[in-house]
Amino acid sequence: MVTSTELTISVISALIGLLLLIFAVDWRYFRDWVVIFLYKSTLDCLWGAAVINLDLLAYPFRQLPFLFDVSLLFDFWVFPILCVLYNQITRELGFRLILAYAVLFSAGITAIEYPLELYTELISYHRWSWYISFITLTITLLSSRAFIAFYRWGCLYFENRRF
Repeated sequence: MVTSTELTISVISALIGLLLLIFAVDWRYFRDWVVIFLYKSTLDCLWGAAVINLDLLAYPFRQLPFLFDVSLLFDFWVFPILCVLYNQITRELGFRLILAYAVLFSAGITAIEYPLELYTELISYHRWSWYISFITLTITLLSSRAFIAFYRWGCLYFENRRF
């Protein structure tokens, strides 16, 4: 049975995400952050649906449960915002620090997710574990960093070309 604990955690997560988006994001790079947000949301949509359909994990408490099996809050709001912040922090850094921050962000998210899996109905591991979450989070953060680097290169490359 879903309790008010899950709803409270969801509302607090949504509000923290909104506050981070408003106050922590450097909006001078608006175009980049919109691209990262949409890239991450799309990736989570595809990856999340596959993970759910393979019955690796489940979200017993979710938004619009009659329409979606994925967690809309995490996949389309919280994690994309965290991904924007990760890319903002690593914007001018070298590869080692980009990798280190990806590991730190993934460790922080996993450290929050694992107790949520144990003590709430927000997430339920079936054939999944905290270390798989950690690895997939790290890979997706690094893929977003590679994608935005490619996007920036493409913008510079094609900016003054005429076709």
